Amino acid sequence: CYIEKGTDGAIPAAALDPNITALGEIPQPPIMGNVDPSKIDEIRRTVYVGNLNSQTTTADQLLEFFKQVGEVKFVRMAGDETQPTRFAFVEFADQNSVPRALAFNGVMFGDRPLKINHSNNAIVKPPEMTPQAAAKELEEVMKRVREAQSFISAAIEPGWLHSTSICNDFLGCF
Repeated sequence: CYIEKGTDGAIPAAALDPNITALGEIPQPPIMGNVDPSKIDEIRRTVYVGNLNSQTTTADQLLEFFKQVGEVKFVRMAGDETQPTRFAFVEFADQNSVPRALAFNGVMFGDRPLKINHSNNAIVKPPEMTPQAAAKELEEVMKRVREAQSFISAAIEPGWLHSTSICNDFLGCF
């Protein structure tokens, strides 16, 4: 099957799925259950991508693939890595990218056809650090670096075994 790309390099949605004649015709599914109202827009900008090869598919590959339909904000791989297939969630910067992404349903990605649907939930993301927390973590890391540097300096100086607490605490010097 040959698919002609548009002038912008992207594959037109109508070329991928004959049922789609215009991007705006894909209805949004209802939001399920008790959903935090602040997450609704995020859910509407996210797609579920299934049937991914566990051994060969990476989040970076998905990011590169879905860039052609719109700006990708976040990709999260999910599912058991020991199983033959996994799934992922791809969040776009705006909802207009979702219909274009849905048009790739069934397109081969590696050795498997993609299964793409609207997401029912937002991507669980790692918590963002406050500037204060980041500064504290950096301070702790730098403290460990300074300790390591002093251990290295002590190790290359002659007679270090009997003059440091490393010897007394850990090596039980004679």
